[in-house]
Amino acid sequence: MPRIAETQRTDRKVAILDAAERCFVRSGFHGASMAEICAEAGMSPGNLYRYFPSKEAMIEGLCERDFDEIGQGFAALSHTTDIWGAFEVLARHHMVEEPRESCMLWVEIMSEVSRNPQIGALRRRIDAFIAENIRFALTVARDRGQTAPEADLERAVQFLITFGDGLMLRRARDPSFDPRPHVALMFDVLRDMLLPSTAPTSAKAFAP
Repeated sequence: MPRIAETQRTDRKVAILDAAERCFVRSGFHGASMAEICAEAGMSPGNLYRYFPSKEAMIEGLCERDFDEIGQGFAALSHTTDIWGAFEVLARHHMVEEPRESCMLWVEIMSEVSRNPQIGALRRRIDAFIAENIRFALTVARDRGQTAPEADLERAVQFLITFGDGLMLRRARDPSFDPRPHVALMFDVLRDMLLPSTAPTSAKAFAP
């Protein structure tokens, strides 16, 4: 019986987070009211508050859910022989194949960083989490001889985070934006940074 109750609780939390995500994308973080989220989730305010006492708690719950998925994806990289190929597939999944609404939600979260200390602290956690996972993947690649021994991994980590932020923002703001050539360019630049090479590859992504 306790296991059934725990499953039901988990299902309700998932339903609330899904409803909150739709409301935040549709109305914005400030525009989405708790009443709107309750209606979207088909739940009374009293019941909803038992799971999430605030919109900030819902944003944190959404991010925790993403943390689990991202962490599993990066952990799987250590079990593949082609780190570069698997890393690029993972990046395309999050930057290209995920619904555009995910990028729109991310922009909503980022817009609150300077106004909301709780969201600001969450942003720092997100950055640290992503940096840690990218650093792990690049370290595995270096340990397997798939980067130059002297490669500056920390510089590559910061490049990927900054470039990725820009891609997410462009995709959120512009419905016609195609991120695919930009993800390819990002990895061409990354290879130029980390692999011994006599000729740069970073111009290839936009070549005819």
